[in-house]
Amino acid sequence: MRAKERRPSLAEVAGEAGVSISTVSKVVNGAPDVAADTRVRVESVLRDKQYLSPKQRSRSDLATVVVVLASSSMSSPLTVEILRGTMRAAHEAGLELVLLDLPDGAPAAGWIERTKRNGPTAVIALKSRLRTQERAKLAKNGVPLVEVDTYQLPDNDSYSVGATNFAGGMAATQHLLSLGHRRIGFLGGVSDTQASIARKHGHLAALASAGIEPGDDIIEEGDFTYESGLQAAETLLGRPGRVTAIFAASDAQAAGVLEAARRAGVSVPDELSVIGFDDQLVARMTAPQLTTIRQPSEAMGSYAVEVAHKLLLGTTPPAFHTDLATELVVRGSTAPLQAVENTA
Repeated sequence: MRAKERRPSLAEVAGEAGVSISTVSKVVNGAPDVAADTRVRVESVLRDKQYLSPKQRSRSDLATVVVVLASSSMSSPLTVEILRGTMRAAHEAGLELVLLDLPDGAPAAGWIERTKRNGPTAVIALKSRLRTQERAKLAKNGVPLVEVDTYQLPDNDSYSVGATNFAGGMAATQHLLSLGHRRIGFLGGVSDTQASIARKHGHLAALASAGIEPGDDIIEEGDFTYESGLQAAETLLGRPGRVTAIFAASDAQAAGVLEAARRAGVSVPDELSVIGFDDQLVARMTAPQLTTIRQPSEAMGSYAVEVAHKLLLGTTPPAFHTDLATELVVRGSTAPLQAVENTA
């Protein structure tokens, strides 16, 4: 956006009016649940700053955020939550949001050129494998790029946001260790993704800090899906010296572990503790409900829009890469090892 055309953001209006961004959004959209004096104060700032709501602007006048997705990610509940965050943040910032679904591994020709049709544009790549030449082309066309849950290592050439996957992986295994478990299986996700690699390294770091060296027989790779969790858990539970706990790199995989345990007649959590990662809806739909690591998926989407908006306005975000904190959520699928010994 050219400097002379720069318009105030909702955050700037909120700061001057001394209210939250959500309150400014309510005033802009005519919501009734705002105190009269607050509404007057916000409207005064809006007028002073000559703020125009999306409805007051023409379509071609709007700055656009294009969210690029790989087709395979559309089936992921995590993607839906991230999108919810991008939609909310784009609405609050007065940005138009466009979704662009690209075939996996073979992006359609000309998609970068098409992103520029509606004026100032930024691209948010969500769990997509953008190629080096595509990144270079976006930069050449002056299109800011923000990647969410990127597959490759973050760098100082583009902006990205993710979660503290290493810390989350470490917290998951430390929780199992605190319950007395020592023979802990690990089910990885897609092996070349940074999220899966970081979660695995966090798991191994927690074991190392406890003086435990895991054997190759209790680590299985997968692809974040229920089916891979089921298959890998059946393999682990069928081996001698059975594990007493399993850390799965996703909630879907952890749900597969629960089914494998049911088929094998192994009680969870009495004979096997299970922990997942993400805190998706499935974690609260299983029996027992899953202990898991909560990933701030909506906040990741919202933060990506904030970064994209700053770049559109010509300002510099605070960092090239930002990891948002994960959190351990304890439910019914984990229990102390003593429970296992009492049922033997």
